[in-house]
Amino acid sequence: MKFFLNLMLLTLVTTNLYAADISIENSRIRMMPPGVPMTAGYFLISNNTNKDIILTGVRSSSFKSIEMHNTIKDGDVMKMVKQESILISANSKLEFKPMSYHLMLIKPVKPISENEKIDVTFLTKSGDSISSVFIVKGMKGMKGMKGMKGMKGMMMSMNRPDYVFPVGVKGGKNMMPKKLMFGYKFGTMDMDCCKNGTNSISNNDIQGLGYSMAPTDMSMDMHMFSAMYAVNGKFSIMAMLPYIEKEMTMKMLTGMMAGNLHSTSSRGIGDLSIAGLYKLSDKSNFKLALSIPTGEFDEKDHNMSGVLKTLPYPMQLGSGTYDITLGYSFQEVLDDWSYGFQVNALKRIDYNSEGWKLGDRRELSAWVAKPVSNSFSVSFGLDVEHQENISGKSANRSNTTHLTWAEYNHSHLRVSSNIGVNYKFPKSKSRIGIQCGTPIYRDVNGPQMEPDFKCNIGFSSMM
Repeated sequence: MKFFLNLMLLTLVTTNLYAADISIENSRIRMMPPGVPMTAGYFLISNNTNKDIILTGVRSSSFKSIEMHNTIKDGDVMKMVKQESILISANSKLEFKPMSYHLMLIKPVKPISENEKIDVTFLTKSGDSISSVFIVKGMKGMKGMKGMKGMKGMMMSMNRPDYVFPVGVKGGKNMMPKKLMFGYKFGTMDMDCCKNGTNSISNNDIQGLGYSMAPTDMSMDMHMFSAMYAVNGKFSIMAMLPYIEKEMTMKMLTGMMAGNLHSTSSRGIGDLSIAGLYKLSDKSNFKLALSIPTGEFDEKDHNMSGVLKTLPYPMQLGSGTYDITLGYSFQEVLDDWSYGFQVNALKRIDYNSEGWKLGDRRELSAWVAKPVSNSFSVSFGLDVEHQENISGKSANRSNTTHLTWAEYNHSHLRVSSNIGVNYKFPKSKSRIGIQCGTPIYRDVNGPQMEPDFKCNIGFSSMM
């Protein structure tokens, strides 16, 4: 019994001495904005002993987990890096502060309030523990803390529903290092006939131009599957593979079959796209993408006479060519709203094996977005697209004495307006968005079909 009493006394003395030699001061936790599942903690730790102390972990019953982080500068980009251990040298002090060492307190067990006291315990490599009481402080109470504004913006913006681009904007933005994201997007577009220049034209107008057939309508549905991996804080790679379904109805304008309707369809895998995203800053990135011709470009279907014929160019699933896309994206996330734009330029490298190629394309997307709650945001945008004409002619298309339809007419300038909604699932890294739009200005080179409505629905989840 005397042995155990002496052991307990020795333990208490050691603990008291240890507590006296290790002090934690000015310990505070930043008040979390609504809907944000994490916050930051700061303090000053003093090691008044002659031995080094190594912090190996932090815990609190008020949070599901606590991590030690350090904010470092990688080029012109600031990023947070998790620390498995932190050294407090003998007879020294170390301040945990914004844009430096700090605590990340993740998923509170219950909502925390300003001036609330939170018990926090630090674990050391030697097996000892250090306890401290942290006070929850509002932004006004976090005095003398440089970089707080930047840290606040970084933590809040990533959890906002408008942090990601509207779902109709092509490509994405860089993620945190070593993260993997999967996505699915469904897009649908309806087209009607027809325009020439900026004017709508009738079947009689089309017949007067020497064509014997004209499309009445066309629809396209696309299922886009994507995966994205952040190699590091600067560079991410992305792969996108579409499955496409197209249907077109044609009307005979001349001859004994005048007035008859005939439908054709095509479906299958489209062209695979492999892209690299390079982070230029916290607000912008550069994209380089290669399109690989995995989609069929000589699809066939039966015509009105029951003869198997190569489908018109707009009904093909792929380009048959290797294509290069250069892109630039910019987004500014402000306190109450955000805005951004994206430009893309696509270049067809060469003609395909059938002797034709689609035209080059240039695109501009611009938008503004505003959160309406912690989970929902709305966006309004404009899309501008300039498409060049098809070049060459398919070897499978025989020359005829009369024109059937101007399927090679592809050149246009189109301006579309759109509206979208983004939703971020609470306590999750998954999002869903919808964006729909319609053209407000169209100028086409030669008679061709034009979209009257398009809509995209997308889902993404980060692992």
